[in-house]
Amino acid sequence: MRSLNWMRHESVLVRLHVSSVFLRWNTWRRGFLHSGGGACSLGGSAPPPSPPVVFVHGEKGSPPAAIFVQEVVPGPKKISGRIEIRQVIREEVKVAFFDIAEDKAPGPDGYSAAFFKAAWPVVGEEMTQAVLEFFQNGRLLKQVNATLFTLIPKVRAPTTVSDFRPISCCNVLYKAITKILVSRIKDCLDDLISPTQNVFVPGRRIGDNVMLAQELFMGYNQQRCALKVDLRKAYDIVEWDFLLEVLRLFRFSSRFTGWIEECVTKPSYSVCINGEAHRFFRGARGLRQGDPMSPYLFVLAMELLRGILQQMISTDPSFQFHWKCAELGLFQLGFADDLLLFCAADDHSIGLFQRGLDLFASLSSLHVNPTKSQLILSKEAIQSGRRYYSSLVFRRVFYLYVTLVSHSSHLGSLWLLVDLSCKRSMTVSMGGRALLCHLQLGCNLLSVLMAINTY
Repeated sequence: MRSLNWMRHESVLVRLHVSSVFLRWNTWRRGFLHSGGGACSLGGSAPPPSPPVVFVHGEKGSPPAAIFVQEVVPGPKKISGRIEIRQVIREEVKVAFFDIAEDKAPGPDGYSAAFFKAAWPVVGEEMTQAVLEFFQNGRLLKQVNATLFTLIPKVRAPTTVSDFRPISCCNVLYKAITKILVSRIKDCLDDLISPTQNVFVPGRRIGDNVMLAQELFMGYNQQRCALKVDLRKAYDIVEWDFLLEVLRLFRFSSRFTGWIEECVTKPSYSVCINGEAHRFFRGARGLRQGDPMSPYLFVLAMELLRGILQQMISTDPSFQFHWKCAELGLFQLGFADDLLLFCAADDHSIGLFQRGLDLFASLSSLHVNPTKSQLILSKEAIQSGRRYYSSLVFRRVFYLYVTLVSHSSHLGSLWLLVDLSCKRSMTVSMGGRALLCHLQLGCNLLSVLMAINTY
């Protein structure tokens, strides 16, 4: 019987052994982390210095230039009255728990969603009461709002904190609460977000932005320009005061805004290095990557940027639209923090975008990342654009992993898709392969539709 049990669990033991080997290897590899001041902190068995020094969430950013966003730009949408939120019922709590994937990493309490689903007849009533109590009194225990930060390296042999991507591991109870809040936000998101933002809005598709962007970049040889904007650490440094003012700007009720304020502004964090969690500390700003509510709050925040630019354009008769966008009044395509801005290639129009981005950065602390942003100019517009940027002209440009501008052969411009579908696809999971096949079929359809206009 023992031999049979050993054979049955052999694969599990092998995976456990391999994981322990990799953990020891990573511990040896990440021996030091350089902080911003040049000091080094041990990443092994010794605890690192104070987490606020090591991690960006602990650093208090500069306050927004204007707390009251309403004084800067009027409401992007004219909404009569405040958005009222429907009442939470018991059946909805169970659906929220069972909607969480079982293979998601657990939070500081160590319990995954699989445990709550299997033990629901035992713990279901207590979990339901805990969720309903939050929506009644608007208070959340700090233990429930605690979060583990797992640092995922973005480069080989990372040495600085900026070389890691922080992924938040939240408690399942907290995720269930935020999933219920997300369901309320989804009810009104289509009325609040402009049609040019196609992410996290029910009924909108990523392919619409891709097709429109490719159409606007086709035959890029007239007096026009586009800005591909990347925001520096977008989720990690957005100001909380700014987010709350955005919710009030969109006419969310004070009760709903209080629920979000309790969840977003009162978390405690612990950085997990080499599988070991260190002491907890309070945050000062930012949204957690791993919180189900974060993407939707970020989309609402980015809608304010569109409102700022819209107001500046409407009050400036000297602004010139991209020649394909003048009839529609189109000047922006958005997919979360992936932005494309379109205008004519003149100093005044480009400068208006720059002033709008600077104003948005002063409110939200979301600054443009110059190393990843690009100004795309036609040949006739190079001299005009060099006043603002001196490089990144006529480079291969990608938007949502689709080539927009390329001066190489057609086959060479598709090198990224070829690499993803061949070499890299062998290292992804079955779920990732299924998603890759789905995206590939979508790209094939887009190619056919784009060719119809040519032939």
